[in-house]
Amino acid sequence: MLDIKVPSEELSGLLDYLIRILERNPNLHYLNRSIIEGIGMIQYRISIMGGRILDIVIKATSEKIEIYYYSEERINEREYRILDLEIENMIRSYFRETSSLFLVFSPKMDIFPKREENRFKKIIGSIVFGNFLYLFMLIIIFGIILYQFFEMMTPLILVALQFLILIFAHKLIGYRGEFDITEDNSTIHIAEVKMRAKEFEEILKICYPKIKEIKKEIYDATLALGRELNPEVFISTFSKYGIHCKPESIEIKVLNIYKIVERLASKFKFKKIPRITLVNIIPPNAAATGFSPNRSAIMITSGLIAYMNEEEVEAVIAHELSHVKARDPLVLMSLATFEYLTRVYIVWPIISRFGLFFDILYLLISFTLLFFVAKFLEARADLDAAIITKNPKALASSLRKIGLIKYQNLSFELVNFGDWIKWDPHPPLYYRIKVLRELDISKIKNSMIFAILGCIKGFINSLREF
Repeated sequence: MLDIKVPSEELSGLLDYLIRILERNPNLHYLNRSIIEGIGMIQYRISIMGGRILDIVIKATSEKIEIYYYSEERINEREYRILDLEIENMIRSYFRETSSLFLVFSPKMDIFPKREENRFKKIIGSIVFGNFLYLFMLIIIFGIILYQFFEMMTPLILVALQFLILIFAHKLIGYRGEFDITEDNSTIHIAEVKMRAKEFEEILKICYPKIKEIKKEIYDATLALGRELNPEVFISTFSKYGIHCKPESIEIKVLNIYKIVERLASKFKFKKIPRITLVNIIPPNAAATGFSPNRSAIMITSGLIAYMNEEEVEAVIAHELSHVKARDPLVLMSLATFEYLTRVYIVWPIISRFGLFFDILYLLISFTLLFFVAKFLEARADLDAAIITKNPKALASSLRKIGLIKYQNLSFELVNFGDWIKWDPHPPLYYRIKVLRELDISKIKNSMIFAILGCIKGFINSLREF
C-alpha cells in the first residue's frame, strides 16, 4: 500500500501513463485497464525470472494506491521487494510532475525580523543541530591548528571546549531556529499549495522575491486578527501577484506543538519543559540537545509538521525527548572523548612506529565501533518513544515517510549490511521500521538491553543477506 492520494481528475492520466510503460515490457502477457465508481484499476500478467507467472493488480483511489500479487509458483520476499520498488518508482515518476509550495505561520510570528540571520549563526546552528560525534570530529580538525601553539596540552583543551559547548547547547540551538514555540505562541499553521511542476517554477519566479510581503498580507488578514487561515484569503492574496490557484489545491494544517511537548515532558517526568524552536525547512526532522533535562532544547522542522500527522509528530518528539532524558548527548560526547584521549596518549605512541597504514586502520575501526555503539542509543530512543506514546506504529509510519521523502522509493526497506557499519549513529531505517511494526511493548523489561540485543541480531542477520 502506498500513501499516495489520486484526485479524481488525475485518475485517468495516471492509468494511461502506467499503461504506456507496461506495454513496453517484453514479458507482458495480459493487460487491462478500468475505472469504476472512482476506483482505477490495472490488471496485468508478466513472467519473471525462470519463466514463473505472476498476476499483478494496481488499484488507485482518492485515499491510497494498493498493489496486489498472485502466483501459483514460489516467489520469495526479496523478489517481491524488488517488484515493489519497480512499481512504486513507476507510479511516483508520474507524481513527480507535481510540486508544493509550503507557507509556515504562527500566531505571534515576526514576518520581517529586525535582523537577518548571518552566515556565522547558520554555521553555528547547523553544527549544534547536527550529531555531536560530527561536532567532535570538527573539533579534532581545529585541534591540528591548536597543536602548533599548545602541543601535548591540545587534546585536553579540546575536550574542555567540547563539554563547554554541550553545557550551553540548549542556548546555542536557538541560533538555528526561526522562532521559539512557547505557551502563548503554541501552534504552527502550515498551508500547502499544490501545483504542476511547470507552474511551480513560474510561480517561484514571481513569489519567492516577494514571499515576505505575500505572507504578511495573509497573516494580517487572518492570524493577526485572531482568525484562522483559509483558502479564500490565499487565493485573493495570490491573485494580486499574478498567481492563480483553486481552493481544492490548498490544504491548511494546524498543530499545537507546545501542548505535544508539554504532554510528553510530563510523561518523561521533566521538571522543566525544554526550549522548542522551529526551523523553516522542508526535510522532516527533529533534534534534541542538552547537558541535562533541565538544560535542554528541541528543534523541529516545518517539514516534520507538514508531512506528518499529529500521532507521528508526537512519536518523533518522544524519540528526541528520550535522548534528553537519558542524557545521550553527554554519553556520546563522553564516549568520543574517551576514544580520542586513548588514541592520542596511548594508542598512537605505540602504533606510530608501524607507519601511517596502521594509524588509518585504527581510525577506521575505532570510529566504526563508536558509531555502532551510538546506534544502541538511537534504537533505545525508538523503544522509549513507543513505550511513552503506547503507539510504536506511529513512529514506524513517520520513519517510513522520512525514508520515502529521502529515497523517493522503498529502497530503504531492503536489508543492507553497509548501513550497519557506515558512520551514521542511526540503525538502518528498514531495521527500525521492522522492529517498531512488530513490537510488543509489554515484553520490554529494559529498553537499553532490548536495543543492544536487537541491533546485534539485526547486524548478524544483515551478514546472512550480504
